[in-house]
Amino acid sequence: MPPAAADQSIHWPHWLLYFAQFKSYFILFLAAAAATAVVTPVYILIAQRLGWVDRPVGRKRHERATATMGGLVVFAVVFAGAMVAIRLDNLVGEMLRAKSTYIYGLISCTGCMLLLGVIDDRHGVRPRVKLLVQTVVAIGAICLGFRIEAITVPGYESVRLPDVVGIILSLLWIVGITNAINLSDGLDGLAAGICFLASTVNAIVAIYLGNHYMTVMMVLLAGSLLGFLRWNFHPARVFLGDTGSLALGMYLALASLHSAQKAHTVVLILIPLFALGYPIFDTLLAVARRMVRGQPLFASDRDHIHHRLLDRGGSPSAAAISIYVVSLLVSLLCIAAVTANYFVLGLGVAGVLVMALFSARVLGYLEWGGWTARWSGREETKVLHAAAALARLKIQQAEDLKTLVRAVAIFAAEIGCLEIVVSHKRGEERWTDPYGRPGGKTGEPQQLEMALDDDLQIRYVFDSDAGLDAERQELIEELSRLVADRLTEGA
Repeated sequence: MPPAAADQSIHWPHWLLYFAQFKSYFILFLAAAAATAVVTPVYILIAQRLGWVDRPVGRKRHERATATMGGLVVFAVVFAGAMVAIRLDNLVGEMLRAKSTYIYGLISCTGCMLLLGVIDDRHGVRPRVKLLVQTVVAIGAICLGFRIEAITVPGYESVRLPDVVGIILSLLWIVGITNAINLSDGLDGLAAGICFLASTVNAIVAIYLGNHYMTVMMVLLAGSLLGFLRWNFHPARVFLGDTGSLALGMYLALASLHSAQKAHTVVLILIPLFALGYPIFDTLLAVARRMVRGQPLFASDRDHIHHRLLDRGGSPSAAAISIYVVSLLVSLLCIAAVTANYFVLGLGVAGVLVMALFSARVLGYLEWGGWTARWSGREETKVLHAAAALARLKIQQAEDLKTLVRAVAIFAAEIGCLEIVVSHKRGEERWTDPYGRPGGKTGEPQQLEMALDDDLQIRYVFDSDAGLDAERQELIEELSRLVADRLTEGA
């Protein structure tokens, strides 16, 4: 070969050279995905051996006891990847070390949510206590610099917010997103999938705006979630649990603020709103219907978007994919918004609003008669939830099988229950409504039987006109699960 030919450099395609400058990010993404995909099945075996499983009781519709708290694996990989990346002897490592305060702050706040989630998954934590802990952690994050500081009205300069206003908005954002992700974790692979899309969007936006340290954190999360989805998609072999969903919410709430930090403030607001559009929209609907119905805001129900998709005859995987597709479309609008002018930006926002209204209409959320019916039963629902709250308290205080049955009866009597029969290895306990069946009732009583484990079966007998709807059934199933937990603890 002539010397001149040997000296000639290879001319790579322009697009390949462009992506080559982000090779460190691709490597981190692939490494995180591979690590989670390999470690998760090992964790599943360990969790099953330790009894860290979620059993199919009450509102939980999965078919078998499934390993839970998978968020520990996701964030173990993310945190380990961050510690490796911050020590890299290249430009990425230098940029991470320059922002180490934010990185350690993000890890610390997320770690607090992991700990809260573990306690909640293992022992249960009251909603108000969870909200209090989230608020304290959010205040700590704000003190570390994760906050909204300015807003911009199109055509005008940025206006710095008063400190009090900025703190309040930041607090609402962090706590709101944390709970929104937690509420969306009701279907195999759903929370992990939408958080994968959200972290990918935040990574792309951060790259575009030059926030390289946050790009690394988002890339690590996206890769870890992709590897986890291999085992979390329907039929799931492992669940995120509150351990994972609470931590994901906190992580994305904080990171989304910094990913778009250098953007025009209007875009800064829209990017996280678009990227996390599904959990935000679903949460707003949940708050609205619970307020109208008279339910506690932290009450659980089966009226989320994914539940309605399932009720329309879709499979869990089809429902999750449908939500992925809509989230992907909104995410593409989010990415386009980074460079769009105000006119295009306005069209994008209008398009998202139309899509949201159309989805709500198709799923039946805009049926006026349904909301009217909810409002008309508001006082009755308040009474039901008050009785359920008292029953929960009595269950926690119960010391034997007899008092446990009487505790459940506090709520059961409010929904037309005639008899409760509890069969346990310790014996059988029965409660009967002292007033018996009202005169004139001739229909066959309804029965609801539940086998909570090999040693515990509960049978409820209801009046034929009791009207055991989904909400009442969910509450009675929840109380039954609490009884099972108390018996396991030795009550």
